[in-house]
Parts: sequence; structure tokens; C-alpha cells
Amino acid sequence: MLTTPLPARVLILSADMGEGHNAAARALTEVMEEIWPGVRVEQLDTVELRGSVFARLTRWLYEFQLRAFPWSYQLFYDVLCRSDAFARPLKTVTSWFFGQQLERRLAGRRFDVIISTYPLGSGALDWLRRKRGLTTPTATFIPAFHVHPWWAYAGIDLHFVMYADAARDARTPGVETGMRVGAPMVRRGFGGLERADARRALALGEDELVLLVTGGAWGLGGQADAVAALVAIEPPVTTIVVCGRNEELRRDLEALDAPPKRLRVLGFVDDMPQLMAASDVVVTNGAGVTVLEALRSARPVIAFNPLAGHGRAATAVMVGLGLAIVCDGVDDLVRAVTDLVTDPALMARFAKAGEGFVEGKDLRRDLGIVQELFAARLGQRV
Repeated sequence: MLTTPLPARVLILSADMGEGHNAAARALTEVMEEIWPGVRVEQLDTVELRGSVFARLTRWLYEFQLRAFPWSYQLFYDVLCRSDAFARPLKTVTSWFFGQQLERRLAGRRFDVIISTYPLGSGALDWLRRKRGLTTPTATFIPAFHVHPWWAYAGIDLHFVMYADAARDARTPGVETGMRVGAPMVRRGFGGLERADARRALALGEDELVLLVTGGAWGLGGQADAVAALVAIEPPVTTIVVCGRNEELRRDLEALDAPPKRLRVLGFVDDMPQLMAASDVVVTNGAGVTVLEALRSARPVIAFNPLAGHGRAATAVMVGLGLAIVCDGVDDLVRAVTDLVTDPALMARFAKAGEGFVEGKDLRRDLGIVQELFAARLGQRV
């Protein structure tokens, strides 16, 4: 009996820009190692292609812009999404800028499949296909609810997205034929843990109302004022805050000196599936993989003070799909939390929305499509 060939060597292009791109890469690696026995997966930081100094400076500037001048990032994002005259040359330049370096890194090496979870990695692959005749099957997995034009390239074989209208937002002719609505790129454990077991492990009472608040790896989103209001909310709730690598935020929240029944402050964690399972509501900044993890865990999502640019755009898509509540200020957040914890029907509606979103979606199926592409391309070479 004939069997479909399996990829043996896979390269993932990601980037350490926050945690979302790397988290998606890890989730994909988990599944590939499960369904493609013996596969060797390598991960490459796209921004590091230009050197460690360039990468550190780029990360610092990006984080600084989001913290200090969010309006400037919002302006850039708006122009990117609305003006082809801006987006096209930007994509051309950055694809060349990283594509040349990727070509040098790949010299003499062979991969069966190359996957990108970062826009500039996708651009580099597109440049290699157009300018150097790259024939390796390529796929972009987009771990976000808004697909801006920088994500999309006609030279990429497959684009896996989170919502049906992504091709419209991508504004890139030719990508729609290879675009698929895929599964959330989240690690094993999300949605697979029992609430009661998670609560026992975290020493949380079965009847406690628990909020999980996170601003991603950088702790962005103006959480300090929000948490100060949440610890005073009535009826009382237990607020667990994941500060990521933001030590200043952690110190500020610990200075509130709230009782443990009201507030738990954590840094960077590796038990997020358990925290999600133990929580009733997830409060985030509307960007990144956290919302996908919450939806996979069937937890209502509140997007508080969404990040400029991709955070606001993704939140708008989620709200339009009935998957999240948006709160731009602390008063709105307190009202939304109060409504959820005092209205079981409302809580259940948003939990079921998450269940409906993930129903029938599986990363194994998505990677099966990539496998079929690899097999077809292999047959053409033979």
C-alpha cells in the first residue's frame, strides 16, 4: 500500500518580538513531532539574520514605540493596511533585506518544508522564490486575528489564518487561492485540563471567581490601573496577573499589598495552560497568541485597552465575530467583569463562542495539508 511521504527536515522562521511568534512555532513543532515521526525541526530568528546587535536594537525600538509612542505605531499600521502605495515598496525592501541573509544561511542546506510564523520571514521566503527560484514548499501560519499586508505574499504556497475574511485585509493579489482558515497555534494542554484539577494544583477554591490578566511577555496594556480597580471589585474576585518579563509592573502590583484572595502576581510563567483552565475570564491586551489560548480553553476574553495597531485591529475582528468584549478604560473593564461574574448566561455565551470557534479545527489537519503539498512537489521533482 502506498503511503504519503513525510517531511524529514523542517525549518521554522520566527522572531523574538514578544512571545507570540515563538509560541506558535513551538505549537507547530509539537504537532509535527507527533505526526511526522523522526522529523528534525530547526527554528531560526528572522531578525537575528541581520546580526544580534541589529536584533536587540529592533526589539528595543519596537517595545519602546509601543510603550512610549503608541500613536506612532497606530499611524504606521493604519497606513500599512490602507495604502498599497506604502505597503508594496515596504514589502519589497524588507523581503530583499532579510531574503539575502536567509539565502546565505541556507546555502548548501536542504529542507523539505519551510514554515514562517513571522511576517518578515514570509517576505524573505517570497524573495527567495521570486529571485532565486526556491522550490521548497512554504507555508505561513499567522497567529493573529488580523492579517495585514505585511503578512501576505503570492510566493508563499499556503497561508493559514484565523478568520474567513483575511484575504480582504491582506490586500495581496494571488494569496486567496492558498489561504486556509486554520486551527489556533497553541501548545498541548490548552483546553485539555479540567478546571477542578487546575484549581486544586493552584490552591484556588472551587467557588472563587478567578480573573487571569496578562499583557504578554512584555506586560503591555496599562495593567497597573486595571488591576488596582479589579482587586476592589464587588462581588470579590481573585485576580491572577502574569507580568511576563515586565519587572517594573510586577513591583508596582506587589506594592498594592492586596490579600492573596484578591491578588496573585506572577512573572514569566510556563504553566499558562493550567492558569487558563483555572480561570473564569481572561483579560488581555487583544494581541498575540494569548487570545487563541483563551479561546482554545473556552474562556471568555476581555480585550482591555488593546495595543495600538495589530491589537486594536485584531480586537475589532474578534468583537465582530462575537468572540471578545472590548474595554478601552478601567470603568468599562470593571463593568464588563461585573456583568460576566454576575450573569452566568452571559459567561456561558462567551465560553460557548470560544468552543464554537475551535470546533472542528486541528493543527494536525493543517499540517496534513502542508504534507500533501510536500508530497506533490516531491512527485513533480521525481
